[in-house]
Amino acid sequence: MDPEHNITYQKEEVSRALDQIKQICVNNELTLAVAESVSCGFLQHLFGAVPKAGLFFEGGMTVYNCQQKAKQLEIPEERCNPCNGVSTEIAEYLARNISQKFQCRLGISLTGYAAPIPEEGISQLFAYGSITLDNLVLSCKIFMPKKGQPDAIRKYYADSIILECAKILKAHFQ
Repeated sequence: MDPEHNITYQKEEVSRALDQIKQICVNNELTLAVAESVSCGFLQHLFGAVPKAGLFFEGGMTVYNCQQKAKQLEIPEERCNPCNGVSTEIAEYLARNISQKFQCRLGISLTGYAAPIPEEGISQLFAYGSITLDNLVLSCKIFMPKKGQPDAIRKYYADSIILECAKILKAHFQ
C-alpha cells in the first residue's frame, strides 16, 4: 500500500504527464479509454482537455454502482457486490473491459471512496486504479489521500492515475 499522500499535485506535473501519455500513444499508435466511478468524470475531463485529444483518447464511462458496472462493463455482480465495487479485481476488470468496449489497447480505471460511508463502515478513503495494455495489467495501485473535501479527493485520484500511467508507459515504451 502506498502511504497516505497530500491531495494536491502541481498542475504542471499533471499537464506534463498528460503530454507524455499523448506522445507515447501517438508514437506507438495506441488509443485509450477510461472507466471510473469514484472520480465522477474527472479522469475523462482531464484527458479530454488535452489539445488534440482525439488522436489518442477514445472516451470513457462513469459507472457508479455495481448494477451499472455489471450492465455496462460486464463486471460479474457476484464479484462486485461483496466489495461494493471497490477492489483490485474490480479495477482490473474495469480497465480491461473499457478498452475492449472502446476497441482500444490501453484501459485505465478508478474505483473507490471519496467520502466516508459510516453506515457501511467506510472511514478510510482509498481508491484502486488499474492500467491495462492489450488486456494485460501493467499496474494496479491503491491511492490513499489524507482527509479532504470529496471533489479534491476525486481530482487527487484522477491526477494520481495519470501520473502512474505516464510513469508506466514511459518505462514500457522507452
